[in-house]
Amino acid sequence: MPKPGEVVMLKSGGPLMIINYVFKGGDGTKEKLAAMKGFGEGDCICEWQMQINEDNFKTKKETFKAAMLVYDNGEPLPSGGGGGDDDDDDDDDW
Repeated sequence: MPKPGEVVMLKSGGPLMIINYVFKGGDGTKEKLAAMKGFGEGDCICEWQMQINEDNFKTKKETFKAAMLVYDNGEPLPSGGGGGDDDDDDDDDW
């Protein structure tokens, strides 16, 4: 699961962004509002600086699906939720 403070960017490129919040799929207001917009566990709110002109910058903040993001070294973010595979369907002896 990604963590706040980690540096990411869109898979398609763009500025480096810092993860501000990671949705955990709980029952809080922020989590419920995110779910209504199609976001779920592991998706992130990121922020970055956008240069307006030579002396001015604007802080931007946006929510992204984890599948759209990679770490600054190009590694994909781990998928959210699920946990390990603990069912017993691994063998083919039906």
